[in-house]
Amino acid sequence: MFKKILYTLLLLAIVSCSQIQKATDAITQPTAREVYARGFEKDDSIYKSWNSAFAKAYQKKVLPKDHNALSGLPYTTVGTYSSTYLIPYRYTFTLAAGEIFHAEVENNVDSTAIFLDLFTWEKDSIINSTPRLSNMPNEKKITTEITASGLYTLLVQPQIGASSSFALKIYTTPQYSFPVLGKGNKAVQSFWGASRSGGKRSHEGVDIFAARGTPVVAITDGMISSTGNRGLGGKQVWLRDGIFGQSLYYAHLDSIIATTGQRVKIGDTLGLVGNTGNARTTPPHLHFGIYNRTGAINPYPYIKQTESPLISDSLSSNLGLLKNNSTMRVSPTSTSEKIGTLKRKDTVLLLEKTGNWFHVRAHDSLQGYLYKTAIKSIPST
Repeated sequence: MFKKILYTLLLLAIVSCSQIQKATDAITQPTAREVYARGFEKDDSIYKSWNSAFAKAYQKKVLPKDHNALSGLPYTTVGTYSSTYLIPYRYTFTLAAGEIFHAEVENNVDSTAIFLDLFTWEKDSIINSTPRLSNMPNEKKITTEITASGLYTLLVQPQIGASSSFALKIYTTPQYSFPVLGKGNKAVQSFWGASRSGGKRSHEGVDIFAARGTPVVAITDGMISSTGNRGLGGKQVWLRDGIFGQSLYYAHLDSIIATTGQRVKIGDTLGLVGNTGNARTTPPHLHFGIYNRTGAINPYPYIKQTESPLISDSLSSNLGLLKNNSTMRVSPTSTSEKIGTLKRKDTVLLLEKTGNWFHVRAHDSLQGYLYKTAIKSIPST
């Protein structure tokens, strides 16, 4: 009887602790990495090595020519996780204010836990050891609005002992929709910073060309703070995004449809494309600008239309044999910095394949990219 009571009390204690942990997690929102760490003792040697590899990866400085380690987004890659390879996969790229960042991983083994951590940079160092964003438990993706343009690094690390293939895509989408109905990126023919008035000023927006009378639309829910026909912008509409948000500027309109104080929804027509103001000698177009408390900001990243990329690569083996002496580079471009030379018949570990490039590991520690024609895959046995 005593044993039954003791067992019942122990079971209740376990259940109670579990419920307390769940309640605490609901408030604190721990990341997937933080939850995973609970399963190890502090002195667990394998976990310490795994965590140390993560720390070294984010502490690594960017090489002088590595500031665009990825030549641009979107970026897709396929690869393999090795049970003996603890080092995270690392991707460095630039992001612009106005973009929404996305990183998504797919594994052929769904039960494999993956940890994604996004870091921001300041000059040539990561700002601090706390990621700007990490994935949540049971999720294999992250997404966030970018508020400051600059350099970012994404670390992707599988759980200890993972042995499976994966596919990763990194891409951006705009925070707003497009301001001219039926048009897209190709209609933008004058960009932020272009010279104006013989170099006396620069363009504080983008020009989107369309036929006269094409509707210009609200790209966010908000309130019309001002309308009128004045100055360089001619017939214009100002849309406020939230009480303390940004002001969106629609200028050179042929006619104004929205009214001051009106609340609008995404897609509502605000006016029609024209060439009023100082655009009288140019074809009809919308001058679109964005202003915040500091002044004008580049609006293009906020409206540049993008799509989630498709992954078409495949990696059938994780070993490769070099066909000839080959140059290893820091990133998957022929113009990136050289970091070493491998010899003919060297065997390399194939970590990833992205387009025409393999990300490889050689001589136990040297990592970089080799062009696909330099490598012959060794079939898995």
